[in-house]
Amino acid sequence: MAIYNPVFPKPLPPNDEEAQVARKSSKVLASFASTNTDVCFRAKLEGSEEVDIALPPSAIRLLLGVLEEIGRGNGVTLIPTEAELTTQQAADITRVSRPFFIRLLEEGRLPYRMVGAHRRVLYRDVVRFIQEEEARRVKVMEELVAETERLGLYE
Repeated sequence: MAIYNPVFPKPLPPNDEEAQVARKSSKVLASFASTNTDVCFRAKLEGSEEVDIALPPSAIRLLLGVLEEIGRGNGVTLIPTEAELTTQQAADITRVSRPFFIRLLEEGRLPYRMVGAHRRVLYRDVVRFIQEEEARRVKVMEELVAETERLGLYE
């Protein structure tokens, strides 16, 4: 099952039994995903008393996504948006080399702060950068298609 580490988690893929339980649970939980109220559960570990748990709608949607991924056999990582990442962690997330990522920082493409001699980047800034780059790529592709059509090269 996926293990949560707030610094930078390395998820473990679920075993077959865990994936099966996650698939079954996600189907049940899906019926609660569109609610705007807290959802209450009763939990019980073998040999202990039952405990009531209330989850807000945002947690239900997050948990549903986690269960769906585990059900597919994928490990899951949970990273708070305010988590500070090393340049290597951020480079891994953006799928670029660390030197290239550092160049992006030095060009001012992403904000960062220094901790001693080390740069730290907020996860939310990395996500924003990825979204902006994707939007830029889509715009460039649309412009290329429009230019190709204008020149009569697109059939």
